[in-house]
Amino acid sequence: MKSLQKAFDILEYVVLQNGEPVTPSRAAESLSINPATCTRIMGELVKRSYLVQISRRDGYIPGPMIPALGTRHNRYELLTAAARAPIERLSEQLGCQVNFSVLHDGRRIMLCYHLDRRSLKPWDHFVFSDHWETATGRLLTAALDEREARRLTAAAGIHPFPRKELMEIRRTHSVRFRQDRLEVMGHLIEFPGYPAAAFGFGVLPDRADEAFGQSAETAAEIIEILNQPNQSF
Repeated sequence: MKSLQKAFDILEYVVLQNGEPVTPSRAAESLSINPATCTRIMGELVKRSYLVQISRRDGYIPGPMIPALGTRHNRYELLTAAARAPIERLSEQLGCQVNFSVLHDGRRIMLCYHLDRRSLKPWDHFVFSDHWETATGRLLTAALDEREARRLTAAAGIHPFPRKELMEIRRTHSVRFRQDRLEVMGHLIEFPGYPAAAFGFGVLPDRADEAFGQSAETAAEIIEILNQPNQSF
């Protein structure tokens, strides 16, 4: 089991480098894995086409199996496909990064995101746990049953349990709050047959009302796409 965990860590680390080759020594140091073990695991991943070795000196890049896994339909892939274009359009309109996420086993996982051309680099990890600090985190927490919501908010140091706030988020399928210089906001997406999902972003206060309206329109568009029969995104 430990070897399996290390294999996942190595694979995710290589993918997160955005195409830059990774040597076994670099991955081993970054992930605190024994160098020999790291080299062996990367070799096994090459055999299954999850990694490709550029050269002994340069190291490894993601292999063809990485995009191949996304060519088959499942509810997460269909959910992502429905959200991708609306999320991209919203990001371009507002000039800010917008992310679309789900919550699984207490881990918030980003299914897609769009960074406006003027924005920063993408995130350097796939899994997030700062649920109460983000719009998507609060929205997805509100979609949980109370027992699980209590567990996550307690782990985040939120006391007492914010039942009233979570009920309001659940009622409106939206959230909006001030964080430093930004108004953070987003909307919850719930549709039969799919896991709860949410998107969120932050804008300057002078654009907050406009942005919140556009966010609501984006949520409605995603729901409309999911509602189309014989979806082909």
